[in-house]
Amino acid sequence: MKLWLDFEPCKKCARYIADLTDEEFLFADDITRNEMSSKFLRHLTYNHPEVIHSISKEVKIQQIRPEFDLYK
Repeated sequence: MKLWLDFEPCKKCARYIADLTDEEFLFADDITRNEMSSKFLRHLTYNHPEVIHSISKEVKIQQIRPEFDLYK
């Protein structure tokens, strides 16, 4: 699933994004990648409620559409 979110990332978000897009991370093992992704998602969940509200709103919109593709 891809969502385009328009929000102001904090310094910690910027650090996570930099780490997640680093070449070393891209070629890391699955466990490392999952841990770092989980940390970033946890940070978004607890520190950026506007992101969670946007995701919830988009999921509700997609559930109404007949071509629901959230799990594809």
